[in-house]
Amino acid sequence: ETSVLYPDIPHSWLCDGKLLRLHDGHHKGNLQIFQEQWRRGQPVVVSCANKKMNINIWKPEVFSKEFGQIENEVVNCRTGDVIIGHTMADFWDGFENLGNRPTDNRNEPMLLKLKDWPPGDDFSELLPSRFHDLMNALPLPEYTQRNGKLNLASRLPDFLVRPDLGPKMYNAYGSSYFPKEGTTNLHLDISDAVNVMVYVGIPSDGPGGRKAQEEAAVRAIDGAGCDSITKRRVREVHEIPGALWHIYDAHDADKIRDFLNKVAKERGESIEKDHDAIHDQSWYLDKELCDRLLKEYGVHGYTIVQCLGDAIFIPAGAPHQVRNLHSCIKVAEDFVSPEHLNHCFRLTQEFRQLSETHSNHEDKLQVKNIIYHAVKDAIAVLRENDPEDE
Repeated sequence: ETSVLYPDIPHSWLCDGKLLRLHDGHHKGNLQIFQEQWRRGQPVVVSCANKKMNINIWKPEVFSKEFGQIENEVVNCRTGDVIIGHTMADFWDGFENLGNRPTDNRNEPMLLKLKDWPPGDDFSELLPSRFHDLMNALPLPEYTQRNGKLNLASRLPDFLVRPDLGPKMYNAYGSSYFPKEGTTNLHLDISDAVNVMVYVGIPSDGPGGRKAQEEAAVRAIDGAGCDSITKRRVREVHEIPGALWHIYDAHDADKIRDFLNKVAKERGESIEKDHDAIHDQSWYLDKELCDRLLKEYGVHGYTIVQCLGDAIFIPAGAPHQVRNLHSCIKVAEDFVSPEHLNHCFRLTQEFRQLSETHSNHEDKLQVKNIIYHAVKDAIAVLRENDPEDE
């Protein structure tokens, strides 16, 4: 149907026809077909988002050279432990080389991610050339640019403190050998986001070399239940897979909470009343849990492989989790679209129920201010164009 309606826009459908993939991240006709999916609260994959980027400034060896002397916390993805005392060079030099990675108490290379770097809202100041490179390349600029006409956060006046909408970097090692451990556990965000895969690194010094790592990633994709088109991207087109995502519809969040609480009780865990199974980011749903969620609660998510250059659009309020199959550099920018403002507002109320020490307790998005100023601007435009006021 869409090939008839949009014959000039390169696109296909993944997840058995549920997930739109736009093949050219900068095609002039992308907006309308994107909006059809976006208003339904569904994620969208946009490929070739990196074709306008200067890939040379996003390589791990460049980050090691520029920032290697700085100390930064890292997280062991297998245990969740935060490790201090490592320089950035320790992390970046092991990005594509297992022999250079810090080791655990069994002398095994650790599966690390860089914690909160660059910190806070320092991205544009600390990495100005990369900031401009990313902003120039982001697809669907009407939504993703800071001043995009469909990014309602742009409506906030200058005298208000702007919410921190990024960009944020997600830098982590990956492995296809640990299917039960996620790189980013299940959580949801109060705003919409676009996440771009800018670099994928594959170590060549492990058992079996690079080929063994690539084959393990393909097996992980097969085992995750991905659709045939996704498998073909990796096997036949030889696109480079970086990460495996599971994204769920926002309206399924309560069912997922009930399911996770049920599993926690089965495991003898206690459930504290002012905490939340999704907001606490303490769960990664492996294949067994995903299958149980579908069978017992009828919740079917989107299983997405993010290849090099893919941008994934995640709607506000949609629970999602990520497992890196290889080492990945991802960059995300948040935005506030009119289509999902209802979820932003509901989540603000929901977050207030969390304990006061919870990182999500306060309204960092200023959603009421955004609604007020967006409506105010809209009314002003209508009045300007109302012939009865002339």
